[in-house]
Amino acid sequence: MTEPALRLLVSLLQTRPARRADLPALGLDDGPLDELIRAGFVAQTGDRLSYDDPAAVLARQARATAGLIAVLPALTREWQNHPRTTVGVELVHGHEEQWRAWARHAALTPPRAPINLYPSLDVLRDVIAPSLADVVGPYPEGMRHARAVLPAAAVVTDDDRAVIDVLIRAGLRVRLARRVESWLYSDPEVLCALPLTWGEHPPPSIMIVHDPAIRALTAAYCETVWQAAAQYRTPKPEFHEVLRMLALGMSDRAIATAQCTSQRTVERRIAEAMAHYDVGTRFELGMAWSAEQVDEG
Repeated sequence: MTEPALRLLVSLLQTRPARRADLPALGLDDGPLDELIRAGFVAQTGDRLSYDDPAAVLARQARATAGLIAVLPALTREWQNHPRTTVGVELVHGHEEQWRAWARHAALTPPRAPINLYPSLDVLRDVIAPSLADVVGPYPEGMRHARAVLPAAAVVTDDDRAVIDVLIRAGLRVRLARRVESWLYSDPEVLCALPLTWGEHPPPSIMIVHDPAIRALTAAYCETVWQAAAQYRTPKPEFHEVLRMLALGMSDRAIATAQCTSQRTVERRIAEAMAHYDVGTRFELGMAWSAEQVDEG
């Protein structure tokens, strides 16, 4: 949607004029109105205007985009086979070779704002994570804008969270979605990559595409998935709540009672916290923990 159309939509939702002819009296330019009508935000019957819930419109658009993305690999293959029309498609087979292909393309055109959808951690854990820091190290600027989306159900154990930690240390922002339909890669100004079969994960074969229209479509779909997902938050260690209670002035015994545990367990968690912050006294522990809360807040 163009910026003038977006500004007009905001004004229309605030004023809700009943007729198109009413727009000039409200100081509104009706030039972008047809764009809003085509997008489904506004309906016009004669001169009468009606308005749809923007969230419902966006949900319909997301479903339509997902449907088109799902058939895009097949459409691209057919396009490639057309005798008069070609699309630059590179087929890559095998997970290790796919990861090497990313490094090869990054060396030619550094990543700018990549986003990857992963339905599971399989390839991340086995192929990508072990060498991720080295492979993306030369591209700090592009990785500042890198993102990944995974299903929440894939991140359960400490081992799973360790894989996510590798992504975060490499500069990626991570979100968790209720569901990720298929593996997909998009770097809107550079390239995109799709599985040969939608929903197959991990995909044994992918197609790398540079065509601007396909890049734009893939980017739009990835963005809808990103917007619907929730930010990944690193779970707090067990000692975190103990330190919070200590900061409130509670004794070890009172903390044990509040947590329905033993005083020895509380003392063990305090010792773990001291080791974590590399301090030797409870006073130093309190200072280190307090400083961390300030940084996070």
